[in-house]
Amino acid sequence: ELSGKEFELSYFLFCNEGKLLDRKHILSAVWQQQADLNTRTVDTHISTIRKKLALSPENGWRLKSIYGHGYRLERMTD
Repeated sequence: ELSGKEFELSYFLFCNEGKLLDRKHILSAVWQQQADLNTRTVDTHISTIRKKLALSPENGWRLKSIYGHGYRLERMTD
């Protein structure tokens, strides 16, 4: 079960599958906030949905953090 923001973030990530999304862009799109806010909000929500949705290679998905840039949701293929 996801909270409202977790659902919005998940939806945003799946709509942008394969794209590198920086934290500022995620904050703007999901929270409608300016980029000067604490980006740990994004990191915390990413961690939560990664666990709740079991986004792992074993389940066919990887939510990869790109150091210094942001996140990318990738579908794992055989």
